[in-house]
Amino acid sequence: MTQALKGKLALVTGASRGIGAAIAARLARDGASVIVHYASSQERADAVVKAIRDAGGEAEAVGANLAQSEGVKTLIDSVNDVFSGRFEGRLDILVNNAGTVEYGPFLDSSETSYDTHFNLNGRAPIELLKDAAARMVAAGLGRIINAGSAFGEAAPLPGVTLYIASKFAIRGFTRGLSRELGKYGVTVNAVQPGPIDTELAPQPGRHGRPRNDDEAGKRGPLRQAGRNRCGRGLSREPRSRYTTGESLTVDGGWIA
Repeated sequence: MTQALKGKLALVTGASRGIGAAIAARLARDGASVIVHYASSQERADAVVKAIRDAGGEAEAVGANLAQSEGVKTLIDSVNDVFSGRFEGRLDILVNNAGTVEYGPFLDSSETSYDTHFNLNGRAPIELLKDAAARMVAAGLGRIINAGSAFGEAAPLPGVTLYIASKFAIRGFTRGLSRELGKYGVTVNAVQPGPIDTELAPQPGRHGRPRNDDEAGKRGPLRQAGRNRCGRGLSREPRSRYTTGESLTVDGGWIA
């Protein structure tokens, strides 16, 4: 593997499982020192860190509840202290991956459903980015990747209306922020996965999800669901320097 990211500090939120864990592992394999953020399961985060270290990479786990402003502040403060403080508060790569979804008809949604979606899927990335972008601007270089969704471009299934709204918001925020930060050497992009076999997906046969992932994949041209390898190619130098403001949909043609 290349060491293109050697000497870079990366933060991946929601990295104790699924897509986030895959991204953290790939960044570490490319040489970055990775902050593995988790919300609730330190055990899973420690397992991700161990796997990275066993493979010769460098990682530390940091816990914080990003659904609350205090949790966001906790994570921001940790950037100054990780890896014995040798990065001196710098942050080179931020992957805003943490997110949540509630399934079910909008008319049956709870009074707290809006806050559940927008606190974690919208407000937390924005608050993190305000701090991270300032660090990157000061350094004259940085890479920001927001985890969007194919549901941030279309509504192929019912029952996730507020999730769709939150992901459309992230897509717009990605474009807007790219306009502001480009002149400082900081790029802002989003990756929009389609059906990926992770724990966040609904249980088979519920909330409109087909009974297995192969059946779900038949709705797209490639006739298969995506596998959890989404860390490939993220934020690698120097090839990513001319791409900003983009939202790359990786869904096997699901919403085509």
